[in-house]
Amino acid sequence: MFDVFDKNSDKLMDEIVIPDLDIEAVKKLVNLIDGDPKLYYQYEVKGELKEYFEKLGYEFQTEKFDYFLSCYQDN
Repeated sequence: MFDVFDKNSDKLMDEIVIPDLDIEAVKKLVNLIDGDPKLYYQYEVKGELKEYFEKLGYEFQTEKFDYFLSCYQDN
């Protein structure tokens, strides 16, 4: 999902679920933190990662909000 934070207050404003996330494709686009093979840490949506999701139809209001990719796994 995307965690969406207000740029001015850092308040969490929204959580946007990403159905059918291709985790392997995304791992190639982020500076993967050691020990994080399932992307549990947050990764800022910018650069190539932002472009990837824009090609999938997502729109980002980066002048107002900061977006972070946050992956969770259900048991």
